[in-house]
Amino acid sequence: CAATCSASVRVQEMAMEAAVHGDVTLLKQAMLHDPLTAAVCNPKEIWQMVDEMLVAQAEWLPTYADEIDAAKSRLAAHEANGTRVKLREGWQGAARQHTKTVEEMAQDKAQARANAAAADKGKMTKEPA
Repeated sequence: CAATCSASVRVQEMAMEAAVHGDVTLLKQAMLHDPLTAAVCNPKEIWQMVDEMLVAQAEWLPTYADEIDAAKSRLAAHEANGTRVKLREGWQGAARQHTKTVEEMAQDKAQARANAAAADKGKMTKEPA
């Protein structure tokens, strides 16, 4: 528990330091290291999300005042170049794989039981030759 919590605490400390100093790079790094954000966004999406947040919430983020125009410029440049990350219609976030129904799992009970009993569920280790 402490190891898991310490990762979140470090992210919060990074975000706090970024806010105090108006450091956009550190803010982006903090968001990149956040386990929940990193689970559903790639780095380009996180960078864009930070810029979008800075622009949308500029009134409430005075320490980033010098960075707002740069964020607007980055977003405009990505839009003009066609490199802006697009939202995905019908996207399910972190649920990137099909979630089996009870009926699907019941179809192959033996395989499901073998996988549940296996120590190496991802079959990452090699069997001895």
